[in-house]
Amino acid sequence: MLINPPAWAQHRVYNELSVYVVAHQDDWQLFMGTNVYNDILAFDEINPGINGKKVILIYTTAGNLHDSDDTKSCNCRDPFDQSGKPFPYWKVREEGAKRSVHLAASRMGGWGPGLPYPQNRSVVINGHPVTRYEFKNTVSYFLRINAGRFGAWYSDPGVAIGTMDSSSTYNDYNDFVNTVYTIYKSEIDSSLSNHNVNFNCQDIDETINPNDHHDHYIAGRAASEAAMLLGKETDTCYRHNLFMDYNCQNLPANLSSPDAQNEAAVTAVYCLALLDYNAWPEWGSLYQQWTGRNYYRTITTCESPSGNNVFARDSLDTLYTRVYPSPADRQLIVRFSKPVITPVDITVYNVSGGTIFHFNGILPETNFQVNTSSYPAGYYLVEVSNNGTAINKTIFEVVH
Repeated sequence: MLINPPAWAQHRVYNELSVYVVAHQDDWQLFMGTNVYNDILAFDEINPGINGKKVILIYTTAGNLHDSDDTKSCNCRDPFDQSGKPFPYWKVREEGAKRSVHLAASRMGGWGPGLPYPQNRSVVINGHPVTRYEFKNTVSYFLRINAGRFGAWYSDPGVAIGTMDSSSTYNDYNDFVNTVYTIYKSEIDSSLSNHNVNFNCQDIDETINPNDHHDHYIAGRAASEAAMLLGKETDTCYRHNLFMDYNCQNLPANLSSPDAQNEAAVTAVYCLALLDYNAWPEWGSLYQQWTGRNYYRTITTCESPSGNNVFARDSLDTLYTRVYPSPADRQLIVRFSKPVITPVDITVYNVSGGTIFHFNGILPETNFQVNTSSYPAGYYLVEVSNNGTAINKTIFEVVH
């Protein structure tokens, strides 16, 4: 296997991995709750070698109410901060997501005497600072992309969208896909069998999952494309579960009583977090119409999840790129999802905007190497374009 996780992703060795990618902080509880809950509990903390499973949760948007500061939308306040300062709604939703995970993992007990409360940490993924939160056998990633702008990628994949905490800007939809893909790479342990990895996201086939939120479709598509890229790289057809969202309200309840209760519980503690921070929880008829329903179909990452053209863009065979490593020392690799038979431009800029490298031509191989051994230490921007259309803009660091 080609994957070696970075130091911050190395923890305990697991023999299974489940990855869930969602748009908002309450999506998995409502539409995937039973699967996530059972995956988290499929872990024996006393003897993890028997049934050790790691669960990765990737929240793509901040889940904010508006394009800018959303503190006034809910008049949120941190109950642990007596100063009464406004608290952003998107941060409240993150707290709710954490509590849902805590409850699902509660069978393993709390933090224990003398152990610190788990804290967020910032890691750099594909050139973007991303918040990573680790609790027992779970890891949560909060990309915090502005939900008020996220839907723009539904019609214009080339637009740049920033994060709600102003920590980064995603140059375009491809940059977002590559970031999700890099998270996958960072969390899969080299000792883990390829066949013990499964991916889960929202279904993008509108004939199966109709009338869904644009954010759900975008998150589901990016998750699927990133998983397909990983499958191509490792020559593996991973299990891929695609979940129905809003439309499940029109289908009969299909969960057993224990599963329905567990799903309701992780949703309820999310709502309680919102109450604690003076935000409005949606526990009423809005959430309850999905209670007891968990519908998904299973394919593999060697199959296309889309029956319809969800985006105004090409099929999943569209050209994608990944730029790595960052930091780089002697070389930077631009990896293409397929050979390029039409001219491609690869340009590297310094922080002043000056061009320090440029290539134009066709690429029969999927890997292109840029010699960075003579570059001064610092940050650079690599831009990749095909037929005049930018397909990747990535900031990378050079360290010698």
